[in-house]
Amino acid sequence: MTHSLNLEVSAVEGALVRVLGMTERRGFRPVAFSAASQDDALLLSLTVFSERPIELLIRQLEKLFDVRRVDLAPGLRLEVAR
Repeated sequence: MTHSLNLEVSAVEGALVRVLGMTERRGFRPVAFSAASQDDALLLSLTVFSERPIELLIRQLEKLFDVRRVDLAPGLRLEVAR
């Protein structure tokens, strides 16, 4: 299943690496990623694929020091053929 997340992350060195690393270590495959800069933050849009519950990833991302906010994008859950 594919899920889209919107994140607000501090614009510091290594923040993107930590977000993507956590995503992959928790068994979610990134399939799309975009970022925009806003003041001292990065606004990220991350689309991932996994059969695992997305709530697992959201809880883990929220624990990262540089992550300020994680939201599941509404209505964007899609079934993806493997």
